[in-house]
Amino acid sequence: MAVVVCARCGQEREGAGKVGLPGSLGADIEARICAECWKEWLSTQIRVINHYGLRPAQREDRDKLYELTRDFLQLGVPASEV
Repeated sequence: MAVVVCARCGQEREGAGKVGLPGSLGADIEARICAECWKEWLSTQIRVINHYGLRPAQREDRDKLYELTRDFLQLGVPASEV
């Protein structure tokens, strides 16, 4: 597994690896997020879904979840939206 300088914690650690998310979000996570921060997001994600009442099967809710994922992992706005 590749070593990355994590965008969230700033430490040089083992990367998150293949995360299975589409497009630039998945690519950004795989290239810029460490495995520890990714695990932390996965455990936090359920609370976020419940807090906002998100239904990930619905496109608008999934987009909101992806936005919250970017915020949590401190990835910023994707280049396609700038």
